[in-house]
Amino acid sequence: MRKQLLTLVAGSMLLGCASPPPASPPAAIATLRDTRRDEAVLALLLADMAAQHGDYAQAAAKYTAVAEQARDAELARRAVQAALYGQDVPAAIAAAQAWQRIEPQSVDAAQLLTGLELQRGNAEAARTHLRSLLALKNFSSRQDYLNLVRLLNQNVPPETLLGVLDALLESRPDDPEALFAYSLAATGLGQAQRADKPSARLLELQPGVDEALLLRAQVLLQTGQSQAASELLRGFLKAHPRHAQARLTLARVLLEEKDYAGARDAFETVLKQDPANGDARLAAALLAGQLGDRRTARAQLLKLAGDEKRADQANFYLGKLAEDAGNPAQAIDHYARVKAGEHYLDALLRRANLLAQQGDLDAGVALLAAAASESEDNRTRLLLAQSDLLLQGNRALQAEALINEALAQEPDSMDLLFARSMVLEKLNRTAEMEQDLRRILEIDPKNANALNAWGYTLADRGERLDEAHTLISRALEQSPDNPYILDSLGWVLFRKGDLVGAESYLRRALSLLPDAEVYAHLAEVLHAQGRTDEARKVLAEGLDKSPKDARLLGVQSKLDP
Repeated sequence: MRKQLLTLVAGSMLLGCASPPPASPPAAIATLRDTRRDEAVLALLLADMAAQHGDYAQAAAKYTAVAEQARDAELARRAVQAALYGQDVPAAIAAAQAWQRIEPQSVDAAQLLTGLELQRGNAEAARTHLRSLLALKNFSSRQDYLNLVRLLNQNVPPETLLGVLDALLESRPDDPEALFAYSLAATGLGQAQRADKPSARLLELQPGVDEALLLRAQVLLQTGQSQAASELLRGFLKAHPRHAQARLTLARVLLEEKDYAGARDAFETVLKQDPANGDARLAAALLAGQLGDRRTARAQLLKLAGDEKRADQANFYLGKLAEDAGNPAQAIDHYARVKAGEHYLDALLRRANLLAQQGDLDAGVALLAAAASESEDNRTRLLLAQSDLLLQGNRALQAEALINEALAQEPDSMDLLFARSMVLEKLNRTAEMEQDLRRILEIDPKNANALNAWGYTLADRGERLDEAHTLISRALEQSPDNPYILDSLGWVLFRKGDLVGAESYLRRALSLLPDAEVYAHLAEVLHAQGRTDEARKVLAEGLDKSPKDARLLGVQSKLDP
């Protein structure tokens, strides 16, 4: 709750200070009669002292009382701030209501009341306050609407938020700025179907405005109406052939329609008109790579790498290109050039894995350890990556020691417990592995990963097969289309002698995940049914993808001893 309320305070921009400030007596107090003035000054002093000692409830109550007595909106604002710092939503609402009584035309007070009621789950009250806000004449600009959406969008389910924002459409159905803000919010929240009618109405009201058209095209694309989006954009581009954003949007529509050649032409047209357009260059590079034209992709990305703002992004994709082309040294070099941004962590993990694959496991582990010591947010993920590298390098005991050290600080971390259970399985210490998985299920009885791992381990060892079947079935209830769980279920059915059921689940798993282990399992099941030629075909397909996989090679030795 603390994080939600403080985010609301910051987002509203209503309460400017980092902590409740001491209040100087406002001028309005001087207008009170002597006795009431003295009482108000004393109450204000007590409120200041309470706030500085962390007694925000008392501070909020006294600020609110003096604000109402002196009819001072600034004191009401201070009361709201004190209540929020004390995480007291009802007190904050009471103070905001006092503020609204003192200053009925205050946009800030009405917005704050809307947000606070929404935060505490009272959507109907939030809608009521939003209607009051929309009745104010000084709330009308696009920025007003966008600020409102930003304020309200604080850890609230999209359906709930949009249910409240429906008041925009009810109160101002023909206000272009309201229609724009609502449609933009709905598409951003993955609820584009709710923006279909508002965005269409917006375009009717503003047929020549490019922002209205582009937003409508985005809604059409997200609601599966790609042909309509394409026609809309092509018509616009005939009149505005140099509009880069419209052409980029058309390219995305063409990608959705799998017209890769058309999309590539669109990106190249933008680049001819505007060679500095980084979005178009990146998209053209990624599309070229997807189409197998690595030379063009690399050339485009190298140009992009010269842009300081795009260098990290470009080097990440250059690393992936080099990795896919079987050039690990070049890939490592490009990944090392990724210094920040959304791809930094992925680049670091890929670099560490490549170092290990090149025979320098210690360098890979050291790289991750150094990053973990500098990153609080990603420490657990980096530690787990270290553990994986150590397991791949047959250093299970070292991986166990690493995780044990972390678990000493976070004994109930399910990620760490699960990682240690996998290490213990490698060390053939099944009883201890089961203890960790059991502990995870005590914390989260529906944890699909733990249920599946426990059941699969039992099945793979041919032990307690009924129990393994139950565990895997429980996992599948939580994640019905998970290919790993489908594979596990197929494998336990094979162990129990149900070859027909096993084949069915394994084929489903393979359709979702063409993984070497699934190929190996299916080949074994087919071989057990006497369909050895089919088993060989499945095995060949798996070996074509993973020619050095030990499980596939092991099954091959059974089929062709």
